[in-house]
Amino acid sequence: MVRTNILKQVNKSGQFAVIIDTTTDVSNQEQFTVILRYIDEGKPQERLVALETAADSTGLGMFKMFCSITEKHNIKWKTQMIAQTYDCAASMQGKYSGLKTRIQVENPRAMFTWCFAHKLNLVIVDTCDCCINTKTFFGDVGALIEFMRARKRTAACVECQKILNPKEQKRRIKRFSNTRWISHDRALVVIQEKYPALLKALENISKANDSDRDTTSMAKNLISVITSFQFVLVLVLMRKIFSISTEVSNYLQSKSIDFMQAIKMVNVAKNRLKMVRTDEGCTEIINTAKEFATKNNLLQCDFKVIRARKKKIMPGELSRDEVLCSPADLFRCDVCFKVLDAIITSIDIRFNDSQEILKDLSLLTSERMLSIKTKKQLPDNAFQQLSNWININTTKLQCEYLTFSNSLNDLFNDTNPTYTSKPVNKESEGTDQPPDISSEISDESEIEEASTANMSCLDILGLLSRHNLIAAFPNLYLAYKALCIIPASSASAERSFSKVKIVKTRLRSSIGQNRLESLLILSSEKDIEIDRDEAINIFANSSDLLMQNLLFK
Repeated sequence: MVRTNILKQVNKSGQFAVIIDTTTDVSNQEQFTVILRYIDEGKPQERLVALETAADSTGLGMFKMFCSITEKHNIKWKTQMIAQTYDCAASMQGKYSGLKTRIQVENPRAMFTWCFAHKLNLVIVDTCDCCINTKTFFGDVGALIEFMRARKRTAACVECQKILNPKEQKRRIKRFSNTRWISHDRALVVIQEKYPALLKALENISKANDSDRDTTSMAKNLISVITSFQFVLVLVLMRKIFSISTEVSNYLQSKSIDFMQAIKMVNVAKNRLKMVRTDEGCTEIINTAKEFATKNNLLQCDFKVIRARKKKIMPGELSRDEVLCSPADLFRCDVCFKVLDAIITSIDIRFNDSQEILKDLSLLTSERMLSIKTKKQLPDNAFQQLSNWININTTKLQCEYLTFSNSLNDLFNDTNPTYTSKPVNKESEGTDQPPDISSEISDESEIEEASTANMSCLDILGLLSRHNLIAAFPNLYLAYKALCIIPASSASAERSFSKVKIVKTRLRSSIGQNRLESLLILSSEKDIEIDRDEAINIFANSSDLLMQNLLFK
């Protein structure tokens, strides 16, 4: 019944996108999940419709599984599917024989988007290995996590937290994960926040009489590693980077985010990273590391002083003494700037996809719409790629676009009379005083325009849907609808796998696939109401005996 309601909403929408992912369950079976994203009453929905066992994990095998599922549930993917989103697996997005390519052969309109959250995770984690210092740092952190995962050592760390910080929450270090996108950040947060307790626990373990030789040696080595200024310095740098990336990663996993919002959030993160990649940003990182080392009474609170080597000049030689750069300059060039340059470059390469349709989609943002008032301001081939994608009339779409752009402020003010969205003055940000906007916006019309510019594409779609403007702007509505259907990430598929681990445990490892799929859909889509009378009727019609006892005559 739940799946039937979902498929009815999909057919009513007329367009949908598909999110597909695979995972291995507790019984070592490959689970193939299919999630549909569509628009229902002006809001995006991501619903689980199928979970099947995939015997063949190749691109051809997944394509056959996808065709089997869509045929079984009468999903018209060849005519109604307009987008598809997967992770970075080669069998999914392979150029020649991947699932993406095989679907596009049958349906060229099925535009492919790589999961933004996966791409951002690859950018941050992989590019951190571009420098020897960061490689050594994450290797040391991994060794520290594995060492402290033992039961007695974890208990010792928790006990030190109780002694040093009795009123604060006790935390444990979790190991790195390749699928948990923010596991690196969580581990570094615990190390930085619970650093005194962690250091005290290692000292107690190294001095304990019941510790064997390997444990004592490893504890002493870890103490020397984490108390070095180089470790503290890279810790502060990576925490600064992860504080930017984790915020964006969490936002990208939301269901209520549209494609253009995701691109905007990535660009904001890139600009924030560029601000860190300055002499002032690097100096701030160094000063923060010095304060951290001084606060925790470490022996190394600054860079090591390196003595310059002097060469003895023999008669007739032109040798010179060694010229040394300051340790701060070496860190700035060889570590800080190198890592940030690799991350920023990787973001440009991975996220700047050369898709012509993005030029048309960018016209639908509120900022671009407010800046275009006449047809001369539109590009010559405006919405041409969009027309080829979803089959709409370009001329009518341009006319509706210009009409709507000239009346957007009035429509927004009529529907949101109490809305006040004011820009924040950067100089007052972080202070208790309210921001002064007199120097930035001095006219009420400018305030209205700034408020309207903050609208997302989903807000505009909801505006068209809620106030019966679809008949007035049918082509514009279809354009916004298609834009909001494009998935920004495959996080919903990852959430369904978390449900699989809850439903199919080691004690229920032999559960049937049909029952597993039904329980998973009920668990994932619990917000869909079920008609109890209809459920009783369906159950009663399954046999004559049930029909006699459950149905009224």
